[in-house]
Amino acid sequence: MPQAESTTNANSTATATTTDVLTVQGVAVRFGGVAALSDANLTVRAGTVTGLIGPNGAGKTTLFNVISGLQSPDRGTVRLLGTDITAMKPDRRARLGLARTFQRLELFGTLSAAENVQVGLESSVKWWQWRHVKRAFPWTKRGVPTQDGVPQGEPTGPGSTAATTADRLLEGVGLGGLGAHQSSAMPTGLARMVELARALAMAPKILLLDEPGSGLDDAESQALGELLTTLAAGGMGVLLVEHDMELVMRICDYIYVLDFGDVIASGTPDEIRRDPMVQAAYLGAVTEVDGVESAAVQEPSPKSGTGPEDETRQVGER
Repeated sequence: MPQAESTTNANSTATATTTDVLTVQGVAVRFGGVAALSDANLTVRAGTVTGLIGPNGAGKTTLFNVISGLQSPDRGTVRLLGTDITAMKPDRRARLGLARTFQRLELFGTLSAAENVQVGLESSVKWWQWRHVKRAFPWTKRGVPTQDGVPQGEPTGPGSTAATTADRLLEGVGLGGLGAHQSSAMPTGLARMVELARALAMAPKILLLDEPGSGLDDAESQALGELLTTLAAGGMGVLLVEHDMELVMRICDYIYVLDFGDVIASGTPDEIRRDPMVQAAYLGAVTEVDGVESAAVQEPSPKSGTGPEDETRQVGER
């Protein structure tokens, strides 16, 4: 079903645009005799949150690797704002506006939270020029006068600006005042927010998040959802892999479902809840309790095989 025909989530109805920021067409990946992806097609539009769900081993992380340049597809194309990036290296994709977080935390453990974010700043932009990063701050306080995106009165030297920018990004993801904490000593939930802040430091046009809700408590998950809808409202495209179905159904405008390398369904959250193929492969039967619909996640038994996706089913990754 074309995404343009879907009814957008109320969280971003007013701001969603018709711009396709990311387009994946006919992507296939094989590892030996195992097809990790068969013919994957996916579109993410600017100003929306798009979900990518499915059982463990369905091919979600492989698709993320193809999009971010860590895995070359056997066939198919990946386009970022109309530019074919299929053969580009990951660093070039990042500079064009693609940022990603990982299922397993990929922080520099010996660095502080703020220093991790500064790595993101220094790898992507001239961080001493505020106009390059001001679009990454949708939480700028109203009524504060600025000049070139910098609140008036703040330091503007290269070193001080990098530190100030990192602190503001951390504050934006709920980690205000924690910039000096060593990242390896932080709880998983907080460390994931550091990784998200580092990704936002690149001022991405498309943000890929691989299980950002893992390790978060209910309050942190609620705050994450609000942040992602705020980012989308600012025009960013967000592609989310997540097993927290409550979070996915609450914030996503459109959802794709992968199962054994194939997109078996796509549609709005309501359409996905009711899709019989999705219920059979992933969600389980939809029930209604006290007038509220819910779907219990049922992880199917792994299929045997020798490829990387089969191995990730056994260890609980996607």
